[in-house]
Formats: sequence, structure tokens, C-alpha cells
Amino acid sequence: MRMSGGYDMEPRWLQEQTHYLGRVSGFIPGQNDTPALVVELDSPISVEGMTGRILVLELRYVGAQWGATNIVHVELCDFQPELKAWKYRKQGKWVESHATCVRL
Repeated sequence: MRMSGGYDMEPRWLQEQTHYLGRVSGFIPGQNDTPALVVELDSPISVEGMTGRILVLELRYVGAQWGATNIVHVELCDFQPELKAWKYRKQGKWVESHATCVRL
């Protein structure tokens, strides 16, 4: 997967990078009906006081389904998230609300 972009012209979560690469490690229950995607980055990143290599991606728009390209919320984790919905599990740090996620 390639994760890039964001709400701002120079998204803080990218730290002057154009994108991050990672591999899908699975799905977990999402905040809504659609599952969240768990991605393990090729190398750890540090954002706003948290360092981790696990991203939980939630689809941004109501009714959206996972496809080749998606707009997502990004949650950075320094742990492997449980197979539970966000409100029932340990939570990471929300670092972006409008990232682009592309299946490679």
C-alpha cells in the first residue's frame, strides 16, 4: 500500500515525505459498518510524540467501500490493535483525516 496526502498542502504526518509504503496485515472492525484496514509500514514513523509502524485506516466517507484508491483517516499505533472496534480497544493517535491510500 502507498499512503500519501492529507488535508493540508504539506501534511504534518508525512514529515516532508511524499508517501509511506506498507503491507496489509488485515482488517479489524471499523467505527461504522465497513472494516478498518491495518497496514504495517516498511519503517517506523514519529508523529506528534508517537512512534510506530502500524496504521489503522478508516474509510473517510459514509457508504464508501474499499477499492484500489481510497480516502482515509489515519491512526498511528505503537502496538498491534486488537480485533475490536475503535471505541472498544486501545487507541492510537489520529494523525490525518484525508490521506490517500492506494493498493499497489
